[in-house]
Amino acid sequence: MFDNFLQRDADKSRNVRNALNSSRQKAVEENQNRLSHIIRTIEFCGRQEIPLRGHRDAGAFSQNETDCNDGIFKAALRLRVEAADKQTSDLFSRAPRNASYLSWRVQNQIMSVMGDAIKSKYFPIFPNANTFRY
Repeated sequence: MFDNFLQRDADKSRNVRNALNSSRQKAVEENQNRLSHIIRTIEFCGRQEIPLRGHRDAGAFSQNETDCNDGIFKAALRLRVEAADKQTSDLFSRAPRNASYLSWRVQNQIMSVMGDAIKSKYFPIFPNANTFRY
């Protein structure tokens, strides 16, 4: 009996704590992968000076073409997901509604972080500039 316990304890893959941690680790990796596609799409739109949102971009993300124009960001992300592999497509189809990271709030937070990164890179070069101008 004790030998079974030691054998089970030695098999780390069957350990409950490791199973919970590996499940959480998998969820974290999926969220990071999903976010990387979202960030790249926002970066693409920013570099091309394309606005992210339109007047009908609220609602859930669909990988299928919609009847109405659901905004440039979702269309660009849809194109990116279509061009990717099945694993990436599955990331967005399996995403929980409360962790899709597609809301305008998340988009604004990502753009704010990108803006801070740009400022930290270029502000030391131009320390006397109060604002950035085109």
